[in-house]
Amino acid sequence: MEHGDWAQAVIEFTDRETAEQVAVECLHPELAGAQADGAITGWWFVRKTPYWRLRYLPMVNDVPHRLAHVLDVLAADDRIVGWTTGIYEPEVHAFGGSAAMRAAHDLFARDSLNILGYLGRQRAVPPGTPCLGRREVGILLCSVLMRGARQDWYEQGDVWAKVAQHRASAPSLPPSARARLKAALYKLMTVEAIPTGTPAGRDPLTAISDWSGAFQHAGEYLADLARHGELQRGLRAVLAHHVIFHWNRLGLSYAEQSTLAHLAKEIVMIEQESAAVAPETSADPTEVAVETQVVPTAERLRHALADQLRDKGTVRSERVDEAIRSVPRDIFVRRFEPSVSLEEAYADTPIYTKFNDSGVSVSAVSQPTVNGLMLELTDAQEDMRVAEIGAGSGLFAAYLGYLVGEKGQVFTVDVDQDLVDAARANLEAAGARNVTAILGDGALGHPEAAPYDRIVATVGAHGIPVAWLDQLAPDGRLIVPLRLRGTVSRAIAFERDADRPWRSVRSEMCTFMPLRGLADDARHIVALTPDGSVALQTHREQAVDEARLVGVLNKPITEAWTGVKFRGLESPEWMELWLACVMQGGLSRMPVEQSAIDRGLIKRPYPSSCAVVDRGDLAHLVRRPAERAPDGGQLYEFGVVGYGSGGDELAGRVADALRTWDRDYRSRTVRFEIQPLDAEPTESRPGRFAFDTPLNRIVIEWQ
Repeated sequence: MEHGDWAQAVIEFTDRETAEQVAVECLHPELAGAQADGAITGWWFVRKTPYWRLRYLPMVNDVPHRLAHVLDVLAADDRIVGWTTGIYEPEVHAFGGSAAMRAAHDLFARDSLNILGYLGRQRAVPPGTPCLGRREVGILLCSVLMRGARQDWYEQGDVWAKVAQHRASAPSLPPSARARLKAALYKLMTVEAIPTGTPAGRDPLTAISDWSGAFQHAGEYLADLARHGELQRGLRAVLAHHVIFHWNRLGLSYAEQSTLAHLAKEIVMIEQESAAVAPETSADPTEVAVETQVVPTAERLRHALADQLRDKGTVRSERVDEAIRSVPRDIFVRRFEPSVSLEEAYADTPIYTKFNDSGVSVSAVSQPTVNGLMLELTDAQEDMRVAEIGAGSGLFAAYLGYLVGEKGQVFTVDVDQDLVDAARANLEAAGARNVTAILGDGALGHPEAAPYDRIVATVGAHGIPVAWLDQLAPDGRLIVPLRLRGTVSRAIAFERDADRPWRSVRSEMCTFMPLRGLADDARHIVALTPDGSVALQTHREQAVDEARLVGVLNKPITEAWTGVKFRGLESPEWMELWLACVMQGGLSRMPVEQSAIDRGLIKRPYPSSCAVVDRGDLAHLVRRPAERAPDGGQLYEFGVVGYGSGGDELAGRVADALRTWDRDYRSRTVRFEIQPLDAEPTESRPGRFAFDTPLNRIVIEWQ
């Protein structure tokens, strides 16, 4: 649901009971009927006592008049105090940006519908019938939302902590009541409220299966946006905002919200292993052994971060796990951003540390997930000699220093003196005595300390500098985030045999700041609208003709749906790589501002925003919900939108390419190979592609 055309009615009630009765008996049937007739496409409400703010999307002009008549009658009958129209201003930033705001509106609509249905059922059930109260529903659904967003137990605790910050001064409770309430909350926070069905013996959950499904789907979608870098606010901050809005809509008082948020936070975050977090345990303190030692906050957060990376499968090896738990990330973050809290320093997000004159970020403390991924690819062992290209803050080098041990050595190279100075100070403060930060051009490596067992680039590259290959030991490993074609990048670990070229042993989807210096990989921005609200990021090898793209969005539009389907959190990375290989110009990232979508200039692209350009035509991917999988998971179908006089033909070619990948190559493994430019041409066969960069030839093959 878009957020530019919502109409709003502000309705004043005398009290909560009357408001809910009128909403259930009068407003709900009217709104449901209007939606069934196609007069409105969505509606929802929010409570601001003594008012309810009703928002709806009218599809026909007489809807406001119809609703006005209903409200006028209610006012004449003294069932409402009165009403007026209002202007709705969406909290786009608070909910994480335009895409996340649309997801929020979808959740608001399903939440509102289910709340009114729930209130109606509550009024109709005979006394003594098992049912969930408001507080139980509020905790259960918000826990479903967080788990849908792939938040582990401690991440959920951080969401509850954020909610508690907005709902201060929790009322005091007697110890026995507090213990009972915590035990009940723990069960609700951990129960499996399956969206597509209900476990046997859990009858109260049957009535809210659609409701919990809405929260599950919203969480999955927000996590998907965050994973693709499309969420413009921290995921947990967005989830906390959703919790507050849901509780307000549900009708929980401020005191109830405060109590629930603080107790939920304590259940997760309390330092002691006590009866408070175990429903089966007695609340009598004489029967429970309480651990009173308090773990330092930074250490606790480090362990929580390591647990998170382990649970997600990012970190698999014991040594990498130990490194994450041992190296103080906060030291490296706070030198650049002193105001960052410990919680923010250990959040799974990047911290940008340096910008160029145009305001573009050129250095960052990488996201912990990316650090873990790259450490696993590197596979550094004790006593090894390792070179890192791109010192940044020095954090990754410190992890490497831990892995190679006291007898190993790490050399980290950066082109900027200020970054080298900061890295040196950080490494000294962290006690990383086996790591040396060096000023130099990363493309040249550091020949003085060669050969290396590992060379790992923590900057993006297009083509592999020959110096890196030359400075590796015969059995060494090169790890590099390689920009393959256009904007498609992967972090690839390469090894070689004595008589064979460098071949990949593993790869992961990953993007880094580009290498700067002799092998600079600059990008070029092509504006597709006069105000730059739609643009293309292109690279030198793509040779895009800007003049032919002028006005392309004003030309005919074609949609082609492919039948190619994915689960909500399933990455289409290999499909996009296939497109990058088979389309002549590869793929280009296409940043799109919400204003361009609101004005109808362009269809909403899939979050990765990859586009194909062919002369004066343009095509990009879109996605829509499809049916559910047999296990109940939501499926999504990919489509293609084409623009330009030949946009229909281009969209058709892209759609055919997606179907070919889905039919013939989706189940295959992809391998990468580095060859010199003067090597014999690669044998041509289906699923094998060879591309020359300025430095070498990269072969990509589906095997």
